[in-house]
Amino acid sequence: MEIINTNEFYDTIDLIITPVILATNDTQTQFVNRAFLSLIGYNVADIPDQNAWFEKAYPDENYRNEVKQSWTDCLLSAKSKGETHVHRVARICCADSTFKWFDVHENIFGDYKVVTFLEVDELLKTNEELVDILQQKDILLSVIAHDVRSPLSNIRQIFANFKEMDLSEDEIGGIFSNLDSQVEHIFNMVNSLLLRTSGEMGVFEEKLQTIQLKDFFLKYPKYYRERIEKHHIDFVLELTDVDSINFDPFILDVIARNLIDNAIKFTPEHGTIYVSFEKKTDSSDVIIRDTGVGMSEKQRGLILNNNGSMRLKNQASDGFGLGLVMAKEILEKHHGKLSIKSDIGKGTSFIINILDN
Repeated sequence: MEIINTNEFYDTIDLIITPVILATNDTQTQFVNRAFLSLIGYNVADIPDQNAWFEKAYPDENYRNEVKQSWTDCLLSAKSKGETHVHRVARICCADSTFKWFDVHENIFGDYKVVTFLEVDELLKTNEELVDILQQKDILLSVIAHDVRSPLSNIRQIFANFKEMDLSEDEIGGIFSNLDSQVEHIFNMVNSLLLRTSGEMGVFEEKLQTIQLKDFFLKYPKYYRERIEKHHIDFVLELTDVDSINFDPFILDVIARNLIDNAIKFTPEHGTIYVSFEKKTDSSDVIIRDTGVGMSEKQRGLILNNNGSMRLKNQASDGFGLGLVMAKEILEKHHGKLSIKSDIGKGTSFIINILDN
């Protein structure tokens, strides 16, 4: 293996367009090629051995330990199979302090190691974008299913019990008027979603516009009229004619309906639901406040610290919190944040914080 020490061999390695480290089996760095210097940036003096490499490439201690353990496991597994090649995908900190993903391969040749680095940064970023698209579609489909369920349940109940219902023409008219309002709202929502979904991947296109909040929220007392009247709940708009935000009305509608639906569900008879607005320096707050039962710290944490509505579906009972998590997730993907203030027995405030665009 004397060829390792010849200038001709180093010159050959320099011609390879893939970053390469040559090291001894006791992890002493012997040579790095031009591609390594260009793409990753460390020279032999920066990374004289494997420990120095780990310190430079993985500055976060927790991630460094994770990579070390994974690499050790790979080496032990290869050795048990009589193999001399291992590889692992890792996020490396380059000399210019940028982070890039590489598929790191190590091959052993006698007393030496050849470590190569295949850049997969763009591939992984593209994969993350695809995962994000699929997650958004899953959330939106969950929202549609969540909203369609209630009116369809009402229609099924009416059809199943229509003959047994002793209803006047006015009562029948009221029932169908309420159902018509709900079905029309859902039809408009589905139609809007289809119009905003384009391309082969079905990417949702955000469309920002000025929303006059008072006009926007006037539709909800009509949409929820039956439930509001049944429990004698007041729906109060503490909004002025000039209160407005620049946001996607479809997204705001999805978020608002989930929050209002929750507020109605947990507000007792003769309670009140308020909608207000607060303009801040670089953002705006739309606040939906109720005088309901309130939420415990644990319940608030379940909503705000949840990182996936699919996981909550296994935790939620009778749908509690599912709509809130979906609202939170959608808002976070569209320049906003949901926060909750609540006192047991005194009510809950849902704060939709929207960054200025």
